[in-house]
Amino acid sequence: MNSNLLQQHAAFKRQAAAANSTPSSSKPRSSEPSKKRFKPDLKAVSQNPNTFKWLKLSVDKLKKRYQKERKPISVEDLIKAIRLDLDPHEKSWLANALKENIKVEYDREKDKFAFKPAYPIHNKVDLLTILRDHYETGMGGILESDVKECIMKHDEVLEELKSEGLLRAVTRSDKQSVLFYRDTSIETPMESQFQELWNSVSVREITEQDIENYLKRVGISTMEGFNSKKKATKKKPAKRRRNIRMLNSHLDSKMLKEFD
Repeated sequence: MNSNLLQQHAAFKRQAAAANSTPSSSKPRSSEPSKKRFKPDLKAVSQNPNTFKWLKLSVDKLKKRYQKERKPISVEDLIKAIRLDLDPHEKSWLANALKENIKVEYDREKDKFAFKPAYPIHNKVDLLTILRDHYETGMGGILESDVKECIMKHDEVLEELKSEGLLRAVTRSDKQSVLFYRDTSIETPMESQFQELWNSVSVREITEQDIENYLKRVGISTMEGFNSKKKATKKKPAKRRRNIRMLNSHLDSKMLKEFD
């Protein structure tokens, strides 16, 4: 073999061996600084007076979205939908506030938010089913405000149920309207004159004692023992017998005499 080729082959082996022996740590490091993990300053954002406004707008938007399409949404898309200009710190605060809100349901896997109503009502059939279930299980009625959150045109739905004779609404003292299922199978028709007579009698300010006095005046005796509450007599504490310490114990009993 040609001597020049042998020398070139030996030089190539030496260069290859030198390249393999170079440590990997000798590679030049990147001059770019390492990225730090973002840590939002939630405490500072909470002092902003607009935080309540952001949260209210977000929950209202989720409510309207639930009434239409019932699909969850990310916090970024939610901010765009209500046209808020928030920095990363404010965005993180809003996301945490929505996670802790009782009216909001958070999907951890998809990192999205949706409105959480009091009842899963989507239409008239759902409302009637829940009202009937509450009636049969003795749970009572449901608030109209809760129904309003679920159905966009809830007034029309309520009017339809009332016209069909399946709904009864009662207004409480706090002006809240409560909806009940109307069971027409137990209703008994009554003449209007009896209804007027019943409604004309007011018992709002009548006590049990007034009723008892009225029954006595018309010659009707009340049940024996009715409203006869005996006053509990206090027992006198028993007198304790004092232990008298005997003195002059060195004297014999025979030496002691009684004098009148």
